[in-house]
Amino acid sequence: MTRKGRDVVGYLCDRCGHTWSRPVEDDLEVYDVVRVDLPDATLHGVVWRVETDRVQVRGTGGAWLRWVERWRVIIY
Repeated sequence: MTRKGRDVVGYLCDRCGHTWSRPVEDDLEVYDVVRVDLPDATLHGVVWRVETDRVQVRGTGGAWLRWVERWRVIIY
């Protein structure tokens, strides 16, 4: 979804029907602290690599390393 020339992520609360959106992060840099919203979990970590459409995130202490779609990442 795009608004005012910027990609956004849309959300819908299944319980109450409320909708909202947030911009997709376009200024991610290595070592940014982020949250990753996955369908089955929320992860917290540090950006390790950035590509056009995906980001590699590393868990605290190197516990895990995972590629995720850029739209799932939120900078803290």
